[in-house]
Amino acid sequence: MISKLLIVISFSITTLGCKSQTLTTRIEIVQPTVQQEATSIWRTINDINFLEKQGYNINLPKDSLIDSLIAKSKGGTFGNDDFPTIYTLVETKTFDRKSYDQAMQKVKNQFKLINNLIYEIDSAKSEWDWNFKMFDTYKVIFTLYGTGGSYDPDAGTITLLTNKAGEFIKYKNPANTIIHEITHMGMEYSIVQKYNLSHGLKERIVDTFVYLMFKEKLPEYRIQNMGDIDIDNHLRKQKDIDSLNAIISKFVN
Repeated sequence: MISKLLIVISFSITTLGCKSQTLTTRIEIVQPTVQQEATSIWRTINDINFLEKQGYNINLPKDSLIDSLIAKSKGGTFGNDDFPTIYTLVETKTFDRKSYDQAMQKVKNQFKLINNLIYEIDSAKSEWDWNFKMFDTYKVIFTLYGTGGSYDPDAGTITLLTNKAGEFIKYKNPANTIIHEITHMGMEYSIVQKYNLSHGLKERIVDTFVYLMFKEKLPEYRIQNMGDIDIDNHLRKQKDIDSLNAIISKFVN
C-alpha cells in the first residue's frame, strides 16, 4: 500500500511539473510599430557600407527618399537628423499592422520547439567553462527591413526579417534564426567581446554551436561560409562546447 501510494504521488508531481513546463514560454512576440520599423530602416542605412562589404542581402523600402539617404550614408553625412524623415515615410506610405500577421503566427506555431531548445541550453550550460548569458524572456520583434536577423545582448530582443507573405530569410522555419540570435546573445560578452572576434569568426562559432547542439532538431540549419574554417578542426562534436573558452583562447592566441 505504501509503495503504491508513493508511486501515485510521484506520478502526480511529475505530471504537474510537465504541465507547468509546457505552459511556460520564454518567447514573447512584440507587435511592430512605426517607431520600430523606422529604427530598422535607419540602422540599416547607417550600416550600409558594412552590410554591403559582408555581402548581406539588404531589404529597404523602394522609394527615391531611401535612395538619397543611402547616398548620404555612403558619403558620410547620414545621421540622427535623418530619422524624422524616415519615420514620416513609414507612417504615411509603408506601415500596415497586418503585414506581420503570418510571420507572427509561424513563430507561435514553433513555441514548443523553441522553448525546448532554450531549455536544453539552460540545462547544459552549467557544465561549460564559459558563461552563456540567458534571459527569462526573449522578445521577438518583426521587421520588413534589414538583412535577416539581429539581436540586442543587453535587452534580450531578437529582430526577425520577414515579408508580407510571412516568409523568412534563409530558413522556412523561424526557430532556426531565433536560436541563432539567442546564441549570439549568449556568447556576446563571454566569448565574442572577450577575444575581440572578427564578424566572420563570430558567425562561424555561433553557427557551429547551433549545429552541434541541435542538428537533429533543426535539420535545416547550416553553417554559413564565413570566418576562419580552421576553427572547424577544434569544434567537431557537442562535447567540445564544454571547453569553448579554452578552445577559443588557444585558437586566437
